[in-house]
Order: sequence, then C-alpha cells, then structure tokens
Amino acid sequence: MSDKDASKDSPDEDEDWMSYANAGFGSTDYSLWDDAGQEAEIVAEPEWDEENLQLDTGEEEIPAAPKPAGLKHLVRLGCCNHCLGRVGGKKRFGQSNLESGIEIRATVVDTDSTMANAREETPLCPFCENLFDEAPLLAELIQESVGERECSRLQLGARIPKDQSEAEDHLRKRFGAGGSAPLKSSLVEEVARQLGELGMGQNLVVEKPEILALIDVLTLTVELDIRSHYVYGRYRKLERGIPQTKWPCRACKGRGCEKCDNTGLQYKSSVQGLIGDPILDLFGSEEHAFHGMGREDIDVRCLGRGRPFVIELKKPHKRNVDANLIMEAINSSAEGRLEVSDMRASNRSEVVRVKDTPAEKSYTIRYLIEPITQSELDELTQVMEIPSNNQDRNRRRKNHHRRKKPEPKVEEEIDYSSLKKAELVELCEQKGLAKSGTKDVLIERLTSFKEETLPLPERDHVMEIMTNLQGCTLAQRTPERVAHRRADKIRKRMVLETSNPSIEEDENGNLVAEFSLRCESGTYVKETVHGDSGRTQPSIASLIKAKCTVEWLDVADIHAD
Repeated sequence: MSDKDASKDSPDEDEDWMSYANAGFGSTDYSLWDDAGQEAEIVAEPEWDEENLQLDTGEEEIPAAPKPAGLKHLVRLGCCNHCLGRVGGKKRFGQSNLESGIEIRATVVDTDSTMANAREETPLCPFCENLFDEAPLLAELIQESVGERECSRLQLGARIPKDQSEAEDHLRKRFGAGGSAPLKSSLVEEVARQLGELGMGQNLVVEKPEILALIDVLTLTVELDIRSHYVYGRYRKLERGIPQTKWPCRACKGRGCEKCDNTGLQYKSSVQGLIGDPILDLFGSEEHAFHGMGREDIDVRCLGRGRPFVIELKKPHKRNVDANLIMEAINSSAEGRLEVSDMRASNRSEVVRVKDTPAEKSYTIRYLIEPITQSELDELTQVMEIPSNNQDRNRRRKNHHRRKKPEPKVEEEIDYSSLKKAELVELCEQKGLAKSGTKDVLIERLTSFKEETLPLPERDHVMEIMTNLQGCTLAQRTPERVAHRRADKIRKRMVLETSNPSIEEDENGNLVAEFSLRCESGTYVKETVHGDSGRTQPSIASLIKAKCTVEWLDVADIHAD
C-alpha cells in the first residue's frame, strides 16, 4: 500500500482543524464588549494630611522645605534657628535668618509639641555645626585684629573645610528650599551684622577692600590681608651717582658683608630709599616698593618737572596723611639730592598706567670730540649684525644669572722677535711702512708705529650734524651695557627735535659739544652720540667722523601726565 492510500484511510485527517482553533473564544458566547458600557469601580485614595503626617517608618518620601512636613523634618534633624531660617524658605523681606528660624520653629511646635525638645536632643546643627553661635566671637576677633588701623573699606571672607562644605551643600539641596543661601555667604552676613552692632558696619564692602578679614572656621581665627596704599608724585634727581631703586651688594647679594658695611646695598642711597624711607613712620608701614615711569642711569640727573612715580606702602596703619606733610618729610630728608612734588593718593591701576605709558623725553647731553682712526670709524659704520633668533635669546635669559660681564677687548701684543724677517716685511707693507733694513730695524719700526688719526671736523660741520639730526630714525641694537637684562634686537627710534647746539674748547684745548634733543620713549641717548661700536646707526660720532665721549647727560623733561 502506498503512502498516499494510507493517508486517505487515516481517521484523524477527517477532522476539521478549525474546531481546534475555536476551542477558546471561538467556542463560547462570551464577548469582551459586554462590559464596555459599565463604569469601572473607583477606589478612593486616602487624603495626604501634611499637618499630622508622621514619618516614623521612614518609608514615605520626605518633602523639602518650605512644605510643612519638610520644615518639621528640619526641626527633627536638630537644625539651629539660623539655618532653619536660612534653608526654610519662609524668610520675609527685611527679616534676618534668626528671626525667620524662630518663627518656623514656633509654628512646628504648635503643630506637634513633641518637636519642642528637638534642639536639646540634637545639640549639634547638621548644617552649620553651630558656627552661627560663634558669630559674635568672630566679630570681636575681627575688631581686635583691625585695631587702630585706618580702614574705610573692610571685606569679610571665610575659609570652610571642603568636607563640611560638601556635606552642608548636600543637606541643603535635599531638604532645604530651592535657592537657599549657602553656609559661607550666610556666615559672613551674620558676622557682618554683628560687626554692625559693634560700630564697624559702615565700612563693609564686597570689592576693592583696604583690609580683607579672612575667617578660618576650623580654628576660629581671623587672618588679615592688608592691601597696600599707593601715593603718586614726581621726583627730580638733582645729584648724580644715585640709582633709581635699591641695588643689592654685588659681593653678598644683599645679605650684608664688610664691603657694604652690612647694609646689603651696593649704593647707600637710592631714589626709592630717599622717597620711601622718610614716610614709613607717617603711614606706619613695614616696607615700600617703587614704580616709576621709566628710569635714568645712575650718572644721569632728572630735571624739569620730574619723573612720575608711584610709591607703594605695604601693610600701612594709616592711610589719610596730608600730601604736604609727605612732601615736606621727603624733601627735608633728601638734603638737596632729590625733590618731590604733585603728590596725592593713588591706586593699583595707576601703577600699571605709569609703568606702561610710552612717554617722549627731552635730554641735554655734553660730549668730548677727539680724533678717530680709520679702523675705528669703519667699526662705527659697519653693516649692523642681525641679532640671533629667539632660541638664543631665551637661552641667554635662562642663564643670565651665570653670565659674567664681558671683559673689554684687548688687542693681543705681537712678539715681533719671534717672527721671521719675511713676515716682518709683510706687516710693514700692510701698514705702509718702509720694508728695508735689518730685522732689528723692522722690529723697531713696527713697535713705534701708531695708526694715523683722521683730522678733527670743523665746528660748523658739527653744528650742522647736531641740527640735522632732527627727524632722523635710528637703528639701535641693544647696547652691551644692558644686554644682560634686555632682549637682543634692533629697535627703531626717532629723534623728534633738536635744539640749542653749541661747541667750545675746554681748558685742554679739546672740542666739547652740547645740545638738547627730544626722542621717542626707549631711545638710548648716550649711544646716539658715541655709536656703541656700530650698534647704533647713524650716530653723531659716525657722522662727524670723530670719537665722541659723553661727559654727562640730563633728563630735561618727561612729556607725560
């Protein structure tokens, strides 16, 4: 029998498969639509009674303030009145945190009398750790620290440990009202209120203080940051040999030694010392710092209206000192070496302005004119060497403290006796000398040889060069005398004006010239005259073809302020 015939005879194949498909819903008269019209039974939920809510089990979600349950939980935690008013969210305009906290506590106790002893049961406030109770003590410490110091602007600050600040921040955000003030600002506000009760509230500011009182809540101490006091003025240096700022002794680096008489100073007096030392007692200050509009060399006088400056007095006890009293103290102490004028109270911003102002300056310079050799003139007029790159400049700055002062160039003396006659003849040819004679004659001739100098310029020519220097742009490479503290580069500076040229003979019969000039800020005036071995071009020396030695230089005026 085939499989096909067997399948036909099978009784199971006679049943309809649809009968199995209808076994469930298909074989019953139940319809899902029968209950569609009936209303679902509404189960009434219990009302949320916030006033009488008991949170003993801790299973319910604790609401944040200012909800009544949230305020009740703050009281249960042992929150002090200051923090209760600070994070409770019920504070009204013009009301202090303490007053608001007292009202909140009274309201909670009226609702639940069991909360009356919550503060006694938990005496340490979880928010501030009872710091607000120490506010009167901190205010007294600040008043005692400030003492008799003159202060018209007092600012308060607080230093809180990081773990305490983070714990307070977590509690405040979890249980406190939104926008609640943090611990630090609230503590500072409370201490400020206590200071007001002590009579110091009128001096409190939030910026640019004269004194910053920093509270350390861990040790309950106060640290004062006393800001400097600044005085502006102008000084005239009437004597040469005085540096602008204090110059530490080269031998002991300021520590004090026999060479400097244990003063630690290379020079006993300075412009900074002549101005700052006499007024330390007037301001009750510990030390001073000097900020000038540029500087002059130690051998240069500063005349005219004087150089603007700001003297900084550190940690002063007094600030309101009459300007005339200051000038009188400085001028009488200087004994004619220096004079100050136009003094007045200043500020830190003016220090930046004074130091950064590029002021034009007028000078008067006097120099000696001497003959020059052709080789020396060639050095003055040689092509200026381009400074090395910034890498070399940075390396020089890094090692400047180890760099020794370059020794002056000394021509090596030639041992003519060790040379052969042919070599001596060649040297005579190079110098234009006769090459005949014995070896001893040639040596004598070379030893006594001196290079001829060029003739001195005419007076009218020198006067013309000094007059025509006006409007000339100078290319000045950093002079060797300041290369240890200045970047090695070529600067372009203009001579704006020249005046009052003169020339005369001194008692030795040498020509001496003098003239005044007005230059841009940053011009090296001495190098403008003598040329600095070709590092300043053009120069008076290269133009008149003579050696120029500066005798003295005065700053006639500073065209600023």
